[in-house]
Amino acid sequence: MPDFWDFIKSAGRPVLAVESSFSLHDLVNRFVGLGSCLLAVFVIGYMTARGRWAGRLDSDGALSIRNEQAANTALACDRILAEIRQGIDTHSDATLRLNEQIDSSDRDRICDEAKATRDENIEFQQFLDDRCSQLKLHSKTRGGTLKKFMESVAGYRRRTSDLDVVLARFEDREEFESAISPLRECIRDLQDHNKRLQVELDQTRKAVAQQSEQLEQAQEEARVDVLTALPNRRAFDEKIEELHSLFERGNSSYVVALLDIDHFKSFNDEHGHAVGDKVLGFVADVLRGTQRWTDHVARYGGEEFVILLPRMAGHKAKFTIDRQREKIEHAGLTTDCQRLSVTVSAGVAEVLPGDTVSRVLARADEALYAAKSAGRNKTCLEDDGTIVRV
Repeated sequence: MPDFWDFIKSAGRPVLAVESSFSLHDLVNRFVGLGSCLLAVFVIGYMTARGRWAGRLDSDGALSIRNEQAANTALACDRILAEIRQGIDTHSDATLRLNEQIDSSDRDRICDEAKATRDENIEFQQFLDDRCSQLKLHSKTRGGTLKKFMESVAGYRRRTSDLDVVLARFEDREEFESAISPLRECIRDLQDHNKRLQVELDQTRKAVAQQSEQLEQAQEEARVDVLTALPNRRAFDEKIEELHSLFERGNSSYVVALLDIDHFKSFNDEHGHAVGDKVLGFVADVLRGTQRWTDHVARYGGEEFVILLPRMAGHKAKFTIDRQREKIEHAGLTTDCQRLSVTVSAGVAEVLPGDTVSRVLARADEALYAAKSAGRNKTCLEDDGTIVRV
């Protein structure tokens, strides 16, 4: 028999052409070649569409990860800024205490206070250096507000170095009198800069908080499917991992149900993608209106939906899902003065001991495949290797 490419080449010639060597065998070969060609086109188209959808999921997942990382960065920045504020307040109190002691006539007491303030000042400089190093790691993603604040902190840091030089002079009693005036001036300069820095710090924390709120909102939106307003695949993955963790600890069981819209491609081909989108929204609305408050309904991808049913046995869940299937069938969708018949096929599986998340999903998918093979618009349960139809 000719190989695959011979089939395709022969399929391109007129089937009914009059040839001296024409035979029934040639006719069969040409039809087989044509069928093989069409099958190849279908497979290529399917794989391309699947690749695009997988790429979209990867893109959405990457965006969600970036949003989560950005939100964590905002929280880290706010924590560091709060620590800097507390450190500045403590340092300011120390310099004020020293300023009050300068007016006393007790030189020994002033010198002791100066030494203690210098020790605190050195620790404070190390503290600022450490926190500024941490802020620098986030400054590229936090915009100009944080960079401007870091410049102000650097200015405050230089003034603490000047203070350190003046305080060192009090260790020499002969320089006591000449060091008093520079110390007063240095403390006054620090206090003035402290006030401006506090204002900038409050503004910076406010800006970071606003960014954090925006990122949290973006992170929440990243868990919602835009078209159906249901939780998306990422939100579902997080929920099923949570339920599976409880299951492994022996707290509760759960059921997974996969629902696939029957002949969804025909809605797009015959009525356009806008109607296809309405079909998706219609199914989502029915599922949303029939779920228990403990259930989790999400768009799984393409024309597939998934339902998580905690604390429910598989045989009970299959009837629950079948009622939802019937409600979708009987509700009907009216668009452009035309009533469309929308049905779904459903596959149900209860998590079993030893199951992984991927395994219980695969079992639900096997049940869904059985429902499709049985003629669609049906519900099947995968019960530990056995397919049970409702």
